[in-house]
Amino acid sequence: MARGDWVVLAVFAAMAVAPLIGLLVRVWTQGGVITGADGFLVLDPMQYVGWLRQSGDFGAAANLYDLAPGPHSFVHPGLLISGALYRLGFGVVLAYMVWKPVAIAALFAGALFFSSRFLPRTGDRRVAIILGLFFASPIAAVVGWTSAAGSATKFDLDFVSGELWTGTYLWGYLFTAVAVGLMPLGLLAFERARSGGRGRYLVAAAAVGLVVAWFQPWQGATFALILIGASLMTDRRDRSALLTSCRLLAPVMVATALPLVYYFLLSKLDPSWRLAGEVNSFGRWPLWVTVVGLAPLAIPALFAYRARSLDFAGWMLRIWPVAGLLVFYLPVGTFPFHAFQGLALPLAILSVIAVRGQLGSKPLPLLWTIVAIGLMVVPGTLYRADQIRGAVKAGRQAFFLEPGERDAMRWLERQPGAGGILATLVDGAYVSAYTGREVWAGAGSWTPDLAWRGLALTAFFDGVGSAAEDQALVERAGARFVYASCRVTADLEAKLAPITLGPARRFGCARVWEIRPPAGGWR
Repeated sequence: MARGDWVVLAVFAAMAVAPLIGLLVRVWTQGGVITGADGFLVLDPMQYVGWLRQSGDFGAAANLYDLAPGPHSFVHPGLLISGALYRLGFGVVLAYMVWKPVAIAALFAGALFFSSRFLPRTGDRRVAIILGLFFASPIAAVVGWTSAAGSATKFDLDFVSGELWTGTYLWGYLFTAVAVGLMPLGLLAFERARSGGRGRYLVAAAAVGLVVAWFQPWQGATFALILIGASLMTDRRDRSALLTSCRLLAPVMVATALPLVYYFLLSKLDPSWRLAGEVNSFGRWPLWVTVVGLAPLAIPALFAYRARSLDFAGWMLRIWPVAGLLVFYLPVGTFPFHAFQGLALPLAILSVIAVRGQLGSKPLPLLWTIVAIGLMVVPGTLYRADQIRGAVKAGRQAFFLEPGERDAMRWLERQPGAGGILATLVDGAYVSAYTGREVWAGAGSWTPDLAWRGLALTAFFDGVGSAAEDQALVERAGARFVYASCRVTADLEAKLAPITLGPARRFGCARVWEIRPPAGGWR
């Protein structure tokens, strides 16, 4: 790595930790406790934290957002590692955050080595790395800043740009970041195996396929399609070479397919995963959104497809964006939007290759290169930063806890025996992660009858229902505890008194009631 590469890495690492630092600064200046979620949504990383806690306790995770019995059926290697750290004494959030430096290293290494394979000039390579790691759609930024908050166009362009931008993965979705970073390294390992490298390269490619598909199945499917497509295109005129390619591909494809088959079985056999698949099964954005979202990088990249006499690596590079689009548009799986993750890197490299084809041996013009990078990176990054600032400032998600709320979580965690918790939807995002107990409603994809439960919880914690209605809801939910965070101001004491073991236990501005156990005890 040259000095400039270290500078890029330092800036990239700073971007990765910027929201976390901002949240810590807010706590230092205004008080409170950060929950540990440092992305646009609190719910998702808190679910991962809850999963890792269960992985440490049971070896597998179950759905903790329904207060109903369910199997511990979800096994994930990253969660198992974090779960082991939790069992060794790490805090649950820290046990997840240890993946942030791993994610930074994986993404940077993937961009560095994959760009170096195709761009021998230092300047060309560095431009591709910067665009691959920092590209944030300027079109989405302009539309977002000039459109109404509820605009469908704004939502769609925010969506596609968020899937392409690596900052999204680093801000809360660390397993995604690791998968996206490892994929180009696996492609290079397989190329080495094809070119007569030792068996260790084939083992490395198979290991990457296994991890990538397990961490993020959309990238696993893309990885498999790239290798299959590149092998077919390279060896299509040589039957002997094609047979050799098939023999090399076999162990890599088996390793990559195993997690994909596992996720497919989960979606069919586990009721919670089946529910999540149904909730997340909605239409793709319009074709024009795909075109506009990819256009800043895809338009120059298209000129690199005119190349002839491509080797295996050249086919890998050009098939990658096509494979991602195939995974997105094929009518299989759920939430196909994640297929766009990681596409910025191959498109950036192809764009630089196209520009190099026009320049010949001339160096990249410094001024125009700076202008191009500035347009591709700065407005979009500022827009995404402004979005997360707005999400924190809005206060509709639990980015922070009051000290009393943290103490309430610790008390609930320490109570012996089973029994779940009734909490608001906002609080349901973090309660399971911090207590290890189920909640009646939390993650939208994993909560049955979410719309009805959300309305019922709103009425309950706003204090608009009668005492009989509130007591009936608690009993119907089957909750052992009712948790009212500091944002709940309604007086629930008198309404809950007939079904509780005593007055509310107070933790600063937070309150917890323990419900009388049913005849058969708590599950």
